[in-house]
Amino acid sequence: MAKVLLIQPRIGEWDETRSHLCVPVAILAAATLAANEFETVLIDSRLPGWKEKLLQELRKKPLCAGLTSITGSQIKYSLEISKFIKAHSDVPVVWGGIQPTILPEETLSNNNIDIIVMNEGETSFLELVRKLDKKESLHGVKGIRFKENDNVIQNEEREYLDLNRIPNLPYDLIDIKHYLPLFKGRRTLYMETSRGCVGKCAFCSNIVYNKRQWRAMSAETVLERIKSVYNKYGINSFYFIDDNFFVDLKRARKISEMIIEQSLDIIFEVQGIRYDSALQIDEDFLGLLYKSGLRKVHFGAESGSQRILDMVGKGITIDDIINVNRRWAKYDIVVQHNFMAGFPTETIDDIKATINLIYKLKNENPHAMTSPICPYTPYPGTALYQKALDNGFTKRKTLEDWIEADYGDSIWISPSRGNLLKKIFFVTLFLESEREKDMLSSPFLKLGFGIYRKLAHFRLKNFFFAFMAEMTIKNIISYFYLKMRKFRRVEDS
Repeated sequence: MAKVLLIQPRIGEWDETRSHLCVPVAILAAATLAANEFETVLIDSRLPGWKEKLLQELRKKPLCAGLTSITGSQIKYSLEISKFIKAHSDVPVVWGGIQPTILPEETLSNNNIDIIVMNEGETSFLELVRKLDKKESLHGVKGIRFKENDNVIQNEEREYLDLNRIPNLPYDLIDIKHYLPLFKGRRTLYMETSRGCVGKCAFCSNIVYNKRQWRAMSAETVLERIKSVYNKYGINSFYFIDDNFFVDLKRARKISEMIIEQSLDIIFEVQGIRYDSALQIDEDFLGLLYKSGLRKVHFGAESGSQRILDMVGKGITIDDIINVNRRWAKYDIVVQHNFMAGFPTETIDDIKATINLIYKLKNENPHAMTSPICPYTPYPGTALYQKALDNGFTKRKTLEDWIEADYGDSIWISPSRGNLLKKIFFVTLFLESEREKDMLSSPFLKLGFGIYRKLAHFRLKNFFFAFMAEMTIKNIISYFYLKMRKFRRVEDS
């Protein structure tokens, strides 16, 4: 049987600090159909010994080597792996994920990448591998672009998939013991039950990737997937990483009702929920969600400035955010409000309004928490991208130029504003003790975060970011901690 090779690149420093790695959902999704027809090997570069394993597999001449990448620092790790593959073989390198979908030209212009799979990859990747196996032309494979005689061939786009007809992820390709990070003390599986979002947010890459088309598994399919891993691996905690889990409130209600009816002892966290959806969740529904195991939700608040919210097309008011936060305070459900800064035309007063809203939300809901305030990244194809260009953002020309697109790319506004945003992001990393309980595995790091938290709150409340030697200290500590963590993982393996 012909062989397919899939490699999971590193995601970032959270890989090394959390209790366990998160399941490589994107890579497993790519393998979902291909693994039924081809011998499929998954190598996780976040685990020790991956280079030796990769070299062994390359010597067996697989049909291709596939990777995934989101825009930002993950590009660096995916490129390092791609260069390693090219240095040791002539195996075609295939990239999928958000990065090649929103920036196909920049991605394929790199000499280490031969083919890209755009948008959803399950069917496109299967058809691509079939063609490679038969040594046939790649023309006609929907959803891909590829190089041919120094030309880039752009095939027809592929229609979106019916998620109910796609098999469950092939978890047998991984050793589950390496994964399942903690949530509320339980080892947790990351799971996708829907794709896309109906929102019109002007900054979001979802507009390009999913074109505002929301697709979902039925409630019955979701329960079937939950029960399969519940029974096989004893997993009783789930993180639904959907872009927008609550688009169909009847579906969400039915999932909760079925969990209760089938007496499943599980808890779950939901990544995507909009405030306009939450405003439609009445007291009865909220109680049902809690009874079924909902323990955390993530809202996209983005800004405490109404002017900014209107500019980026959120379709909500500051009062909507406050009202939802108050209503959900009645239940022991962590309500995480996610914020950004560095939008085009944003002023210092806008940023201060965000900080003021953060503390208002925390004061009115004991279960409210905030994300780090992340610097905004201008994504091509979004409505806000042109405004960013008009306000000083320089268009990136190469794949490597996009490596710095997360956690600090807003230096394009001005060096001083970029430096300020980096400091704000750093300080807001340390605000929440709730996040540290599960995200940090080291008692040493938990102690350090706890000691620094009071200073972090002082800096943020007073907008005082001078003399921040702690950023250098953190980098030094991180360097030695990551070395030690890597050594321990080698021993554990």
